[in-house]
Amino acid sequence: MRIVSLLPSATETVYALGRGTELVGRSEECDYPGEVKPLPVVMRVRTPDSHLSSGEIDARVRSVRGEGESLYLLDLEVLQTLSPDVILTQDLCRVCSVTDEEVRVACRQVGIDPAIVSLTPSSLDGVWEGIQRVGDAIGAGAEATKLVRELRRRSSPGESRDAKRPTTAVLEWLDPPIIAGLWTPEMIRAAGGEPWEATGGMPGRRTEWSAVARAELDLLVLSPCSFPVERTRAESEAEPTRSALDRIAPSLGVWIADEAYFSRPGPRLIDGVELLRGLLAGQEPPGKLPCERYLGTRLGAAR
Repeated sequence: MRIVSLLPSATETVYALGRGTELVGRSEECDYPGEVKPLPVVMRVRTPDSHLSSGEIDARVRSVRGEGESLYLLDLEVLQTLSPDVILTQDLCRVCSVTDEEVRVACRQVGIDPAIVSLTPSSLDGVWEGIQRVGDAIGAGAEATKLVRELRRRSSPGESRDAKRPTTAVLEWLDPPIIAGLWTPEMIRAAGGEPWEATGGMPGRRTEWSAVARAELDLLVLSPCSFPVERTRAESEAEPTRSALDRIAPSLGVWIADEAYFSRPGPRLIDGVELLRGLLAGQEPPGKLPCERYLGTRLGAAR
């Protein structure tokens, strides 16, 4: 079977199900596991923005979406050459990838007719169900059933003896601060925390740093979508974010976490649940993915 994945989370799912050798094409942002990187790129960003600040990226995205344009380009020539049997895409977030309709139009243009699996999870159950759908589509249904069973077990909320759960916020963007929504509130509850100002199943909500400072959080996690720890650290040490963070002192700290813990709706979300579970228990990060404590100027951090 020839599989093209236009989503990093779907790519990770294909590998987790033992079908990585059948992947023939990827999106530019599919970077895990490392074996995927040599594959032909079928989809790339229309305008590279890695050199821009969070505020500048936010302004550009809002402008492009306001004009009804796509942030991504499909390489029709590569798509036609690869002639996949299955294309994995999404219809949840136009900032994350092309939509399934854009994929269907592209396939008609180049005269191919693959099965198109469109994933639209908005909850942890939706993510696990999506893994099963991918497995069924690529001939790995039994493997998917086994993986999903294990993921459900590991993400089940434990018994809480505390009357008050620690108030926890995960931010998926820094300028402006955006409180992570969709499956993240469920992840917080599964880990034993109480999500601050976030509604499960709904997109992330914009807020202000002054509101974050007033919230009396027990735990704050910075995990901007698509940012590795190094990029988030640099953003957190620059104004205006640095001054805002230095006014916040959660009892369990401020942590910078790799975006794969929360932003990619695939198998590694379970690592996000377990990261939160450990941080809420006052433990050091387990080290499965990069995560570090934010120190900032308030504690006189020197790097």
